[in-house]
Amino acid sequence: MKAIWTIARKEYQLAMRSVTSYIVFILFLVISGAGFSASIFKVGLAELRGLYSFQHILFIFFIPAITMGSIARERSNGTIELLSTLPIRLTHVVWGKILASTMQLATLLVFNLIPLAIILIFGQGIDIGAILLGSLGILIAGCAYISIGVFASSLPSNQVLAFIIAFFISGFFYVIRYLLVLTPLALVRYVQYFSFEYHLSSFMRGVVDVRDILFFLAVIVIFALLAEFNLQSKNLMQER
Repeated sequence: MKAIWTIARKEYQLAMRSVTSYIVFILFLVISGAGFSASIFKVGLAELRGLYSFQHILFIFFIPAITMGSIARERSNGTIELLSTLPIRLTHVVWGKILASTMQLATLLVFNLIPLAIILIFGQGIDIGAILLGSLGILIAGCAYISIGVFASSLPSNQVLAFIIAFFISGFFYVIRYLLVLTPLALVRYVQYFSFEYHLSSFMRGVVDVRDILFFLAVIVIFALLAEFNLQSKNLMQER
């Protein structure tokens, strides 16, 4: 655990010194804030549920941008081979990268306190429980996207290609909700279970369903294991 935290802290500090990270952060916050403002002034609806749903869409674009260099950069620089010679396991590297990106995401989501303050000041009948569970839901869904992004970053040494792979995998889990109308009724209940939006809906309603939590945790673990397996296979090929 100490090795994971050391890697995560180092990666987070490097990200906080990167101009690229700040560009991504600013774009995310500006677009997110614009969406929240539009719901207030154009629709006349001030709630965090709409903000969370909008941010969920943004995750498909911005989380791959955060994670695309997590491992691909190490491979292009040749430092991944150096990491494999240190007394740390590839498991530590993968989970350290995931934790570092999660810390970046949490830093972004802290700014949701601004629209929350606006709602608390001007709103009525605020459901604090739903707001807290919605925040938890959007964070854990973000972690699932991060795990996908780290896996995608382990495939190529090109960061742009890693972004594209992560974008399409993440987009698949999002667009499933729109494919249900084309799915036979007998299969809808099974297909919709793979939709991130389906599992987020309970959090948005202020309801905790253990099955939703287990689904996101399973996605996180599966893609983390796939990333580790991919790195191990590449190391074995290089040794030959």
